[in-house]
Amino acid sequence: MKISYRWLREFVDTDVGPREIRDRLINAGIEVASIEPVVEGLSGVVVGEIEAIERELGESRAGHMNRLCRVALPGRTLKVVCGAPNAAPGVRSALAPPGATLPGGREIAATKIRGVTSEGMLCSERELGLGADEAGIMVLPDDAPLGADLTTYLGLDDWVLEVEITPNRPDALAVVGIAREVAALTGAPFHFPHVAVKEMEPDAHALASVEIDAPDLCPRFSARVITALTVRPSPPWLQQRLRAVGLRPINNLVDATNYVMWELGQPLHAFDYDRVAERKIVVRRARTGERITTLDGQVRSLGPDMAMVCDPTRALAVGGVMGGADSEVTDRTTSVLLEAAYWDPGGIRRTSRALGLSTDAAYRFERGGDIEGLREALDRAAQLMADLGGGQVARGVLDVYPKPRSHPRITLRLARVERVIGASPARSEAVGILQRLGFAVDDSGADLEVVVPSFRRDIAQEDDLVEEVARIWGFEKVPVALARGGEIRPVTRPRSLSLTRAVSRALNAAGLAESITYAFVDPDRLRAMGWHQPDGLVTLQNPLSRERSVLRPSMLPGLLDVVALNVNRGTSDVKVFEVARVFGPRRPEDVDRPLHEELWVGIVLTGLREPRGWTASRERVDVHDAKGIAELALGAAGAPRWQTVSWPPGTGVPYLEAGRAGGLSADGREVGWFGEVALGVREAFGLAAPVFAAEVSLTALGDLPAEVPRYQALPRFPAVERDLAIAVSRDVSAGEIEAYLRSMRVPLLARVSLFDVYEGDQVGEGRRSLAWGLTYQAPDRTLTDREVNELHARIVADVCQRFRAEIRGA
Repeated sequence: MKISYRWLREFVDTDVGPREIRDRLINAGIEVASIEPVVEGLSGVVVGEIEAIERELGESRAGHMNRLCRVALPGRTLKVVCGAPNAAPGVRSALAPPGATLPGGREIAATKIRGVTSEGMLCSERELGLGADEAGIMVLPDDAPLGADLTTYLGLDDWVLEVEITPNRPDALAVVGIAREVAALTGAPFHFPHVAVKEMEPDAHALASVEIDAPDLCPRFSARVITALTVRPSPPWLQQRLRAVGLRPINNLVDATNYVMWELGQPLHAFDYDRVAERKIVVRRARTGERITTLDGQVRSLGPDMAMVCDPTRALAVGGVMGGADSEVTDRTTSVLLEAAYWDPGGIRRTSRALGLSTDAAYRFERGGDIEGLREALDRAAQLMADLGGGQVARGVLDVYPKPRSHPRITLRLARVERVIGASPARSEAVGILQRLGFAVDDSGADLEVVVPSFRRDIAQEDDLVEEVARIWGFEKVPVALARGGEIRPVTRPRSLSLTRAVSRALNAAGLAESITYAFVDPDRLRAMGWHQPDGLVTLQNPLSRERSVLRPSMLPGLLDVVALNVNRGTSDVKVFEVARVFGPRRPEDVDRPLHEELWVGIVLTGLREPRGWTASRERVDVHDAKGIAELALGAAGAPRWQTVSWPPGTGVPYLEAGRAGGLSADGREVGWFGEVALGVREAFGLAAPVFAAEVSLTALGDLPAEVPRYQALPRFPAVERDLAIAVSRDVSAGEIEAYLRSMRVPLLARVSLFDVYEGDQVGEGRRSLAWGLTYQAPDRTLTDREVNELHARIVADVCQRFRAEIRGA
């Protein structure tokens, strides 16, 4: 919502500048998003009058006739070339003489147009930065003071504050509401707008009547009748004030309702009195199938929960949202029935959403207005209409208010203020703060008795009053103190949570998608995977279905379901993981627990290794990918001294292919496994393509001491590479040989890397060739060929002897 600084100062006597007001409002909990001048760069423009059109100079580029105008100022006249069609003798307009500046930095100078010197420029609204109208020059009233500075005359030396109001403060959706806040913050006097209605005969009750048939949707409806009106443009000051806050001037009657809505926060609506059948207003619910054409020209279908303002024959407006086209004010309107009502906030919100209508009125009503403020707003708008339109206000108000509401009364203890915020202002200062905010305060007793005004619907309890006192007194006055109760300790995360986040981040970064699966699985699927012992599973006593009757003993069943779902829907390349708990029968160490739980990460891969693309390879994932991803999880979890272990034939996990799986250990303790999912298991899940999986126990890793990263400087001396290529029996795995190489603990052997595996005629039946790259490096010197050769020969001899291998190359 936009607020004019000059408008604000009409109700609060303060010399505090707009920027300081912005800062104080923000500190008091009212957000000011921006502050800008109404017009920037406008200077030297004055009010001038066209005395005569001396002659025509031909058409302009826009197709209008250029004419030489004689423009009068006090004590002198200027000759100005103007192509505006509305330039005529007697018209007073905005004149920019030589030396004036327009928005955008445009400086006015005398220039020749069609061979004639133009001593300035008659300006349109758009050229002045006041609006979008550029069809003609800006026309000012006949009584505009000749030669007066336009900025002063129109009040353009102003600032606009963009205020963002929270839903619980509808009272701040008005200039008066913000002025009240400023008065409370600065201590300056606050003045409510002076409302003095000049009533005349006849009585309003003889001219119209009001009836409420839906008091739950409209608890109060008030109206006045104004006659003998003339519809015409609003005066420039009113038009400019509306433009400054983002509203488009329409005519004097409609502009009066918008002006009062912005000033007092109460939306109003003016009906053409002569178009209201039987001069009677009925507030009721919309009928089934009822329709109305609203002011925007759209036909709206209505529902039974919508409040309607009607006459005895038809609907006139959607209550609290938008008026109807059949009763709007037009140029021919001479009398209006002016409405001010309070609408149920929930009903307005539902209606606005259902119709897709978001209006300034609905925005205010759905936050809850001031049910006691209707009369002031109605009187203010009625008098403004009469003043601007030359009309007469009928005597009396049509006011239907079936159940008047009482004002809440709350006791405020200053001891409570100090307890909540740690400090308290003096009693007299607290009373003054509340009174400046519009609360009535009885301070005759030990505690303050506070009566809440109707415009503060957000105040319901004592602590609400504590907040009001604190934010106006100043949060900066609250002393800073450490919390009681000893030393403040930082919050530490459980080890399991840290491991979960670290592993999840690492696997996400590696391109795996995280899944969330059910903790309940199908016992038939588990049987297909090798779980046959009933005592090894936890079965639910009252499951929803057989397919969800057993708590998962492994992450794999749920993840294989995820893979099957994706494959069945056309996604054959799947890489997923899940971090969750698995369950088993209660163990002796499970004190106060009905069953055993462990935190595991499960990983499943199938399909292509790389995403499909013209630069990507067509290789498919294999067991080495599962091993690598499992090792990535170990590294992310900070596992100490981890390694892979080859399983001898006949051992391992039953749902993995024998010979294509292995275990994972850390610090000598088994913490997981990896391998290819067995064919029978794949068939049970309906998976045709090979699937590879891994599981790592984060609970087991959490019980181990975390490996502390240590800095190691880059090597200063060069390394020496040697290859080890041997032929061994197919029964000997590369992992066994590599583990033996590492177990030799040769000080100068820095790295061991398997780079080739070959089986074929060149090595014979039942044998295969394995080749490693061995890197030798010393931290304190450059190694000689002699010592490297001797060390390498000893390693080769030991490997050949232990594994009955034959050397294939040096």
